Amino acid sequence: MRRTVLTGAVLLLAATGCGEQLSVPDPPEATSAPEAEQSPQGETAGPQEQASPRETQPTPEEDANQSSGTFVLNRYGDENGFDDQTPTEYVATEFTTFTDMEWGTWADEVARGEGGVKGTWCMQEGCQDDPYEVEVELGDPVDVDGTMYFSTYTITDYGEEMSEEMIGTLEEVDGGTLALPESE
Repeated sequence: MRRTVLTGAVLLLAATGCGEQLSVPDPPEATSAPEAEQSPQGETAGPQEQASPRETQPTPEEDANQSSGTFVLNRYGDENGFDDQTPTEYVATEFTTFTDMEWGTWADEVARGEGGVKGTWCMQEGCQDDPYEVEVELGDPVDVDGTMYFSTYTITDYGEEMSEEMIGTLEEVDGGTLALPESE
């Protein structure tokens, strides 16, 4: 009798553990094998973040605003970093990441975009799950071994959600300086 009760309890537990799925996960987007690391925007990150071919083709307006000359060192998915332009996800420094970025301008001297900002400096505020909306400008290109990189960023609009305390903390942590590759 005891064995029957124990078997019944195990079966009941197994049946409840295999309960009904309440939401159906979205199917993965079709991807092609990248020739090099590609960012989620399509410029440079791993295959799991590869954008579809349609997403990687800039519109004529975007193409006119982009330059082939100035990059950022992006550490998204790669601790050593890689050259990137117009990244959607941009690990700018060890403390700060720009997310869901949309770049209106990407030229040799300046880049301007909008999206979210999060980092270690605002974890206690929950910014990892809900980044602060900002507008950012990259500038002050420097030459590192023959490649131009933006070396500074300026938040030009902090939005309405970011407190004065968080603005001060962000400015104190990074000082508006972007990570650059080591000179060889």
